[in-house]
Amino acid sequence: MGRGGHAAKAEAEGVVLLDTDFLIKVEKGRARLPQAFCYISVVTLYEYIRGKSDPLAAKNLLEEAFAVIPLDNEVLLKATEIWRDLKRRGLLIDERDLLIGATAIAKGLPLATYNVKHYSRLVNYGLKFYAEK
Repeated sequence: MGRGGHAAKAEAEGVVLLDTDFLIKVEKGRARLPQAFCYISVVTLYEYIRGKSDPLAAKNLLEEAFAVIPLDNEVLLKATEIWRDLKRRGLLIDERDLLIGATAIAKGLPLATYNVKHYSRLVNYGLKFYAEK
């Protein structure tokens, strides 16, 4: 689904991109899933399944529960643009956070995360944080 499709869906029913830390808190019962259509980045999928005893089962479960957004050209170009600017300014962030944040920005999705500090440098590039309505 292109940027316009995500933005249109956001207006219609509420959508959100879940960060890995948010997903883990939901799994542990420390948070609830938003009352919105939930997406995850393929990076979140990777981060989540790599620590599981049965990665394939975990992968299948997440793919059934959430729409997984790949690192397509739109996301990669946005991440590259942001990385170059942050590097020039000496403000680089973790690559995985950059890719998840760039996914949210490129697709027009608010990000649900408990690591606001990690993502704060991306607000100037258009990142919005999810707030339950």
